[in-house]
Amino acid sequence: MKDQNTVYENWKTRFPLCFEREGCCMTFGLEFGSGWNGIVEELLGKIEAHLAEKYAAGFRDPDYGFQIDQIKEKFGTLRFYVCGADDPIFRFILDAERKSAQTCELCGSSGGLHCRKGVFWIRTLCAEHAEAHDYEPYKSEDHDI
Repeated sequence: MKDQNTVYENWKTRFPLCFEREGCCMTFGLEFGSGWNGIVEELLGKIEAHLAEKYAAGFRDPDYGFQIDQIKEKFGTLRFYVCGADDPIFRFILDAERKSAQTCELCGSSGGLHCRKGVFWIRTLCAEHAEAHDYEPYKSEDHDI
C-alpha cells in the first residue's frame, strides 16, 4: 500500500490547477484508504483538464477560484468537498463518489457497503477485507437512523 502522504504530494505536482488553492482541512491530507486512489486520480485528471480549458478561454476569477477543501471517506463512500466549482466539476465528483460505493477502500477491488458487526460503522469493502475486519453486508433496513 502506498503511503497516502506521498500520493498526495505527487498529485499536487501532477494536478497543479486542482491544488492551486487548498482548504484548511487539506492539512489532514488524504482521509481515505489507498483502494480509492485510482478513482480520485481519475477525478483529478478530469478536473485538471476542465480547469485548463476554462482558464485558457479566459474564465478565471483571481479572487474566487477553484479550491479543494477536503477529500475523505464518510458513511462508507468518498467525499470530495470543493469551492468555486461549476456544474461539470460537480458531475465529475458525483460520478467518483458513486464509484467509491462499489470499490473496496482498502484494495480497489469490487466491493460494497459493509457495516461493522456490533457497531454502526460503514465502509465500502470487498468480501475478503470485510471478513478480515469483522464487517457484514450493510442493509439499511437493519439500522434505525
